[in-house]
Amino acid sequence: MNGNFIDAFRYSFKKKHITLESNFSLIPTDYGNIRVFDTKGNKPVILAVPDGPNVIEHHKNLISKLSRDFRVICFEFIGVGLSYPNSKYDYSYAKASQLIIDLMDILGIKRAILCFSCSNGFYAIKTAEQFPDRIVHLFLSQTPSIHSMVEWTTINIPKVLRYPIVGQIVNSFSEKKFAKTWYRYALPKETDKSAFVATSLDNLNKGGCFCLSGLVQGLEKESLSKLNVLDVPSTLIWGTKDYTHRNTDHTSILEHLPNCGIIEFENCGHFPELEDTNRYSRLLKEKLNW
Repeated sequence: MNGNFIDAFRYSFKKKHITLESNFSLIPTDYGNIRVFDTKGNKPVILAVPDGPNVIEHHKNLISKLSRDFRVICFEFIGVGLSYPNSKYDYSYAKASQLIIDLMDILGIKRAILCFSCSNGFYAIKTAEQFPDRIVHLFLSQTPSIHSMVEWTTINIPKVLRYPIVGQIVNSFSEKKFAKTWYRYALPKETDKSAFVATSLDNLNKGGCFCLSGLVQGLEKESLSKLNVLDVPSTLIWGTKDYTHRNTDHTSILEHLPNCGIIEFENCGHFPELEDTNRYSRLLKEKLNW
């Protein structure tokens, strides 16, 4: 049973209310329109994806720093922010990786660096597995192995969200509550969480989505999937003060990326790329020999 039709139906009424600022666009795909921010130009391309309930606006500082050396394309995956899902999208690895390649084709991008985090990291790995010639480097954050992510989900995600239809209905009434609660545990205790929360709630108040139930249900179906990439360079950044991942073995990513370099950000939580953008930007350029 698939409950994603509920999200597709309720967000179909909000599409006409979306307004776009400079450098933003809505790009039609087979799985719904996706909101994209593109710095444009002829520099090497970085594709970056916010980890919901984060949205593009959370990445503005990071985009500003990276855009000095790269063309940065930051887009909200289907089910996050103003990228509304349609009934065809099921959050599977196959469809998500095809979405990434479709976006690259639409924008005329031959090769790109993928800066993805958490469960989105599996979509990046699948893309590199299927289209290794299109991916320059995988730059992941807070992405362990599939098995470790299943254990993480069991501990951290409300069980009701894992049930099709019921999960989508509960999610529809609880998006703002989930967003507020998430930052409390994902960021270090000493971090001021107000800006993260305010940005997320502002997006939700403007019609944004956070389809956590659909994502959880889709990833649960991939729990026995095999991912393995040898030919694409990869790096994992791990924030050690992420309370939600306090028991996660981050070296488990080596099951999928045997050659992955792992670097700990000791003072960061779940979003090291946003919490320490200076170090993240320097490290990215260092790994890419820029």
